[in-house]
Amino acid sequence: MSNESCTLVPLGSCPASALQLQPDGKTCIIGRSAGASLRLDHQSISRQHASLIFLNGRWAITDLGSRHGTTLNGVSLEARVPMPLRSGDRIGMNPWSLRFDMGQNEGATIVQSSAMDSGGTVIVMAPSKEKSQAQIQLDLLMTSSVSIYAATTEVEIVTEVAKVCVEGTKCERALIVRFLDSGVGVGSRMELIGEWPEGSLKNRPVSRTLLSAAAKGKPVRLSEDDSFGAAQSIVGTGVNGAACIPIMMDSSVEAYLYFDHFQGKVNYEEVLSFSQAIGRWTGLSLMKLQRFELESRQRELLEELAAARQVQERMMGATAGNQGDVVWAMCSIPGQVVAGDIFGVHRSSTQLGVTVFLGDVSGKGLGPGLLMAAITAHLEAQLSAGIRAGKAICDLSNFVSSRAVSGQFATFVMAEVDAAARKINFFDAGHGYYCVVDRVGNVKLIDVDGGIPIGVVEDFLYETTEISLAKGDRLILYSDGLAEERNDEGKMLGPDRVAAALAGSLTCEDDVNRLTELLKAFAKNVKYADDVTIASLMLAADIV
Repeated sequence: MSNESCTLVPLGSCPASALQLQPDGKTCIIGRSAGASLRLDHQSISRQHASLIFLNGRWAITDLGSRHGTTLNGVSLEARVPMPLRSGDRIGMNPWSLRFDMGQNEGATIVQSSAMDSGGTVIVMAPSKEKSQAQIQLDLLMTSSVSIYAATTEVEIVTEVAKVCVEGTKCERALIVRFLDSGVGVGSRMELIGEWPEGSLKNRPVSRTLLSAAAKGKPVRLSEDDSFGAAQSIVGTGVNGAACIPIMMDSSVEAYLYFDHFQGKVNYEEVLSFSQAIGRWTGLSLMKLQRFELESRQRELLEELAAARQVQERMMGATAGNQGDVVWAMCSIPGQVVAGDIFGVHRSSTQLGVTVFLGDVSGKGLGPGLLMAAITAHLEAQLSAGIRAGKAICDLSNFVSSRAVSGQFATFVMAEVDAAARKINFFDAGHGYYCVVDRVGNVKLIDVDGGIPIGVVEDFLYETTEISLAKGDRLILYSDGLAEERNDEGKMLGPDRVAAALAGSLTCEDDVNRLTELLKAFAKNVKYADDVTIASLMLAADIV
């Protein structure tokens, strides 16, 4: 971004003089007021119409709630919302325009003019009073394009298209239909998505043969030759002629513009170009509408996921801290979507020791995220009530199995830390990823007698595995998102790479940082397939 001065250059018949502005933080007011920095004396210009200011390293324009609005490169600006400017932008304030110039238009091609024709006569050209059919059709295309482009629903688009088709072809009705199943022959279902005049479909049927022929992607018309399959049957209903234009989206037929007449005569060859143009414009408008609708869905999803992710982060707690006799460092890295990793360190006021837990809810999305929050809340309540880890994990499994949807479960580990005895009791529910790093950086993988994931079987009793901690030992817990991440070759990261990365590490923070860097180097992805949670903890008494 530049901090150069800029110039507002009046264009065309605008009577103002060019105005140079400096990036000094002062606001330039454009308007009809005598005190405006750039005065434009016209009744369509508001007294304080718009403002320019250099802020945060760039120039920006703001419409000040003017009566007739401000445009930037032909697009209307939202009132009182600043819009950044680039050199060469055209600012419109009806009836005049200005160019925003920062002296960076060296690449522009300059058109030379001369006064050699000054002696000639300039004649104002006026359209003929009698318009040809081609001119009428062109005018319809031009005027309807604005309303079609501005339409916000599919019904608005196709209704306007049907109306314009009737006006431009002189047919008596126009319909936009689509097939509701893969077939286009007898028995296939069709949906009416637009018509003009309203209710015209009730008067007479449409030619399925004509629609089936247009399904190949080419415009077709009803031939007067009886050899055309639809001719006799459709003429028998009082239709004198019909045509069908496929409405394409990319290379696929999305719908059909069908128009016909019952009285008089219509030359369908003469209206072919017009009707094809209408069909193409319809396809482009529907594509634009669908793109906006998909973008809106994506925004809503991302907002929901962001909100769910914030809840997940708050449930995770602090990335480093101490709880009673335990200190820890932790990192949680979100995957492609919200999943359900769980981590917590809990010290009960009614029991000695500290309970550490880490888990992963199956699946991805908002459902697992919500279940993760429910599991965390339930477990915290259990532990706060003084329930020991062995019973708490059993109760938690019953809680999940009675509330989760079919097939949903969680791998889980709970570790009761007895600092006085320097022991940890493990209760493993299908988790299995642990290791210990001693005070000089040696790594030892831990085998734990595990049980099934929580939420699978009610009243399952989980066995305990006890390990001892030497002075300075650190316990490393991590979710399967780390061990099971795959690289471009499809290889899994695995516990052995985790152990190799931890060799020589001396602190909890170093443990977490090493494994985070390992994941980045191995996967080379900005977003990982699953949430990744890494935690390192040790006894507070061992910190030197």
